[in-house]
Amino acid sequence: MLKSKRLQPVVKIAQNREDDAAQVLNEYRKVIDQQEAKLIELRQYHTEYTQRLSDSGRNGLHIAQLNDYRSFIARLAVAVKQQEDQLAVCEVELKEKYDAWLLTRVHHQALDKVVDRYQQQEMQESNRREQAESDERSQQMGRNRHPK
Repeated sequence: MLKSKRLQPVVKIAQNREDDAAQVLNEYRKVIDQQEAKLIELRQYHTEYTQRLSDSGRNGLHIAQLNDYRSFIARLAVAVKQQEDQLAVCEVELKEKYDAWLLTRVHHQALDKVVDRYQQQEMQESNRREQAESDERSQQMGRNRHPK
């Protein structure tokens, strides 16, 4: 059996691993998108309630309402910070998943190159054999035309 044919199952496994890693990477990118959307939403709430406090302060608020606004805005600020931290963790994990995918891709491409090189060698060997057989037939035909 040819070397290039024997390696096909190994190449198929490498392709499957690369595909699996790519799928994990793409799924995790969706997680990052969700985390970023949540952060944007929290920041918008924080800005909105800060603006409401400012507007309400001009119109006069009871001290209890003022304290409620401030307390809520402080909790939103904590939530924003926690979400920023969570996003940072997710970005590190995304980098790890990208690196894992890249490693599987490089491995798969290396195997493809080996198979290509084997196929080229096999083709060259086949061409040499065909040429040698053709030369042998030509010599036999030449000998048959000129018997001694």
